[in-house]
Amino acid sequence: MNSHFLSTLGLAMRAGKLTFGFDTVKAAVQAGQVFLLMTAEDLSPKTVKETRFLAESQQIPWLSLPITMDGIAAAIGKKTGVIAITEEGLAARLKEQAAS
Repeated sequence: MNSHFLSTLGLAMRAGKLTFGFDTVKAAVQAGQVFLLMTAEDLSPKTVKETRFLAESQQIPWLSLPITMDGIAAAIGKKTGVIAITEEGLAARLKEQAAS
């Protein structure tokens, strides 16, 4: 994953446009606040399945990141395997950066 992507994740965290942790993310999805869901590569298969189902049921884009939870922690300051972006512009930017 490129450094621009990780920098954007950090920016989203500092801007308060990122939520993390399965239960917190699930609540944000149910409130209609999420534009992008992401999971870490070392997240348990059960949690990945639950997160993917959550994303698909609400028609929210989902990315399985090639980043470990420790890599996410380095970018946002919190060790987590489930991340949601709650701002449409940042979500679009992250999807674009993940594709490149």
